[in-house]
Amino acid sequence: MDCPSEERLIRMKLEGNASVRKLEFDIPERLVSVYYNGGLPAIENAIKELKLGGKVLSTVEAGTIDLTEDADQKRLLWVVLWINLAFFVVEISTGVVAKSMGLVADSLDMLADAFVYGISLMAVGKSVVRKKNIAKAAGYFQITLAFIGFIEVLRRFSGAEQMPDFSTMIVVSILALLAN
Repeated sequence: MDCPSEERLIRMKLEGNASVRKLEFDIPERLVSVYYNGGLPAIENAIKELKLGGKVLSTVEAGTIDLTEDADQKRLLWVVLWINLAFFVVEISTGVVAKSMGLVADSLDMLADAFVYGISLMAVGKSVVRKKNIAKAAGYFQITLAFIGFIEVLRRFSGAEQMPDFSTMIVVSILALLAN
C-alpha cells in the first residue's frame, strides 16, 4: 500500500463485509489493520483479490481489542442528541404559541438532527454495511420531514392564514440574546 488510492481500493473491497468493524491505515509503513469479528478467510481473500502484494502479519479478533473511541463517540452523540431535543421542544412550543412557521420549521430541523444523532448511535462500532443502511434510513427521514414542511408552506400560502404573534417572537429573540 503506497498511496491513498490503494487505501480506497481496500476500503471499497471490505465495506460489504459485515464482520469488518474498523480499518486503520499506515500508508508510509504499508500496513492496514483490520478489526473484525469472525470471517477472516473472506477478509484475506478480498485483500488478495486486489493483487497489491498483501500478506497477513498477525491476526487478533476485534473482541479482544479495546475500541474506546466508540464509547467517546457514543457519549458525544448522546450530548448533541439531548441538546437538539431540548431545542426542538422549546422551538415547537414557541412556534405554535406565536403561530410562527419559521420557528416550527426550525424545530423540525432540530428534530431531524436529533433523529440522525439517535440513529447514528446504532451505527457506532458496527460494520460498514450497517452504517450505510443507517445512513440511508436517516436520509429518508430527512426527505420526509422536508416534504412535510413543504406541504405546510403550500397550505399556509394557499389559505387565509393569520399573522404570527410578533410580540411572542420578540420576547423569545430577546431571551435568546440574553442567554448568549
